[in-house]
Amino acid sequence: MPARFARAMMRLAGSRAAAPAKYLLGRLPVLDRRVRRLYARALDDPPSRRFLARTDGLAVSSSSLTGRFCGAPFRQMDLYEYGQLGVCCITWLPTTVGDLNRESVAEAWNSETARAIRESIFDGSFRYCDHAVCPRIQSGELPTLEEAAKDPELGPYVRGRRVELDAGPTFINLCNDPSCNLRCPSCRAGTIQYTAGPDYERRKRLLDTLVDEVFATPTARAFTLNVTGSGDPFGSRMFREFLFALDGSRFPNLKINLQSNGVLFTPETWRRIAKIHTNLQGVLVSFDAASETTYAVTRPPGRWDVLLENTAHLAERRRAGDFDRLRLDFVVQLDNYTEMPDFVRLGRRLGVDQVSFSLLVDWETWPEATFRDKCIWRGDHPRFADFLDVLRDPLFDDPFVDLGNVTAYRERAVEV
Repeated sequence: MPARFARAMMRLAGSRAAAPAKYLLGRLPVLDRRVRRLYARALDDPPSRRFLARTDGLAVSSSSLTGRFCGAPFRQMDLYEYGQLGVCCITWLPTTVGDLNRESVAEAWNSETARAIRESIFDGSFRYCDHAVCPRIQSGELPTLEEAAKDPELGPYVRGRRVELDAGPTFINLCNDPSCNLRCPSCRAGTIQYTAGPDYERRKRLLDTLVDEVFATPTARAFTLNVTGSGDPFGSRMFREFLFALDGSRFPNLKINLQSNGVLFTPETWRRIAKIHTNLQGVLVSFDAASETTYAVTRPPGRWDVLLENTAHLAERRRAGDFDRLRLDFVVQLDNYTEMPDFVRLGRRLGVDQVSFSLLVDWETWPEATFRDKCIWRGDHPRFADFLDVLRDPLFDDPFVDLGNVTAYRERAVEV
């Protein structure tokens, strides 16, 4: 049983690394019997219990995490498309803590698994995390426990080594709809668009359930909403309608972050979200290219000219103080790695706050051989030496650049 198939099934199920087959199969969406049999068989394959993203070939940092702290499991709650609830990005921490189809956000927040994940932070093992993929681990930016103990929000939990939390999540990440106006091959095998029918209604019910729990009553509580880690906030009908209708004045201390491919984030879209302008905190725009030619390969059928125009408008709004942070993202792969330095320069010209890099993740959209060929960072890749040569550019030392899980390769490049 291929481990990559098992990882895909485990992602759908919201798997737990050591969970029994009966529990995992009970969390699967409705699948045909053949797939369920294959998945059950995969549980006996040790590689299938490993990380969701293929991590072989990554230059993993060997630094000990003892005495380090990550606040995500103490702040964050992610909602995924089959109802799974997680306390970090599921690529970085592939263990879910609950199921919105069966329990509330409040119940999942202090579930047995949620408490175990938090304890793994305190004991320094971080055993639920994908160390090779997590950019916070790879970049070495996790604070010490002593530093975290001074945090006004989480300090009391850290000092008391508390894993059951009094307050609910303060960062909510909507990932329950993968609908998008683009069909980036690194992310999906074709167009995904849910606008009506059973698949749409099922995902919409999950959003409605969360909205009823979190947004039904006006509150002055401080919390952050991120839309979206799964598709595009304006390419998705349900997210678009939710954002257009949301009245930020009912939640004066709500901060909203938007992750978008930028193509539909037009000046008209900006006007339609006027009721949350004062709530906007940050905007992240995915580029994956520094030229029109490469963009046509990495993010079809997006239009490069439209992307640049919309990003320039967002940069204007940022300079006007309408929100606090504008970041451009770049997923590194064979098709675009030579443009990494130009992407940094493009970010400077556009006037954004930061550019960020991350390594390609396997979402099962390519045959395994194709994916391996895309992984330019593999030591056995025929162009690996060229990849390191690109990373020797001194501009990657600029604080403007966040190398994330590319950091170890930059360090290796400058050592050679």
